[in-house]
Order: sequence, then C-alpha cells, then structure tokens
Amino acid sequence: MTTARARNAQQRSEWEQREKRRRRLIIGGWIGVAVVFVGLLAYLVWQETIPDPRPGDVITIQGAEHISVGQPHDPYNSDPPTSGPHYEQPAEAGFYDEAPPDEQLVHNMEHGHVIIWYDCSALVEADCAQLKAQIRDVMGRAGVSTVTGTLKLVAAPRTGMETHITLTSWGHLYRLKAFDAEAILEFIRAYRDEAPEPGAA
Repeated sequence: MTTARARNAQQRSEWEQREKRRRRLIIGGWIGVAVVFVGLLAYLVWQETIPDPRPGDVITIQGAEHISVGQPHDPYNSDPPTSGPHYEQPAEAGFYDEAPPDEQLVHNMEHGHVIIWYDCSALVEADCAQLKAQIRDVMGRAGVSTVTGTLKLVAAPRTGMETHITLTSWGHLYRLKAFDAEAILEFIRAYRDEAPEPGAA
C-alpha cells in the first residue's frame, strides 16, 4: 500500500515536472516568435525612415491597363507619365525629334525602358542642337539592358516641362535643371529593367 502510494506520488511528480517543462517550452516558443515579430516590425519601420539613395521621385503606380488607340482614359498622375493605361504597341527604342504618344511610351516603361524627355522650346536652335547631341551621346554611353541586351532607352521632345530634361521610368520621375550626363547615367543604371515586364524588349 505504502509502496503503491509512493509510486503514485513519484509518477505524479514526474508528470508535473514534464508538464512544467512542456509549459516552459511553449512559453519560450511564443516569446521567441514575439521577439522575431517585434524585430521584423522594427526593421521595417527603420527601412521606411531611410531615404531611397536612388535619384528621382517615386510616383504612385496607376496600373497597366491596355487600351485601344485613341481610347479615352483617366489623366496620368505625373507629367510626363510614369505608369497607367497604355497602347498595346510600344514605341521603338531610340531618339525622336517628334514624340510618340504618351500611351506608347508608358508601354515602353512597363518593359523597363527609361525615357529621356527634352524641351527645346526656350532654347535657340544652336543650343537645342547641342542638347540633342548630348542626349544622343549619353544614350550611346549607357549601353544596353543586362536583361534583354537591347537599348531600352527613348529620347523624346516634350514642351512645357518644368526643366529642359526630365527622366522617367516605371513609377519614377527625375527632373534635371540642366543636362547632366552622369545624373542621366545614374538614373538609367538604377531603373532600366525595374518594371513589371523586364524580359520584354
């Protein structure tokens, strides 16, 4: 009788110790999860406070709806545009003296192109010619996309801009007060191929 009682007491003690260990493990696991969660949250908050070192402004994406040529659509949320409704056919990469429609160039940006917009409206002819030559030169220096091996650059005129040169890519806009080859190359390095369809030429 005494032996059975002692055995029961020992079993109960062992069970209680196992239960304590199990509870400690559960509590320790939840504490670990909480620590990881708080750490991740703190990291994300910290990341939000760090300014993006890349050039230009981030513009809210307006979607990527395909529309037919001439179809009306909501106005773009930036000028020049950086995303939004666009035609099914993008423009050919290269330098333009007459700009393709915005809706074509938005499709280019969806493919990871960078657009160099230039405004000669306030320049004399010689200065405009020089600006065009500088843009052509920097496009040549930029090389090709590392994803597709194609140019993925378009230069197009646009009157009425705040500056003579504005750069756009999918969701990004950068206004330059004057031609700056290194700033243009930096923007191209940062954002060419940074788009929903980088594998498209």
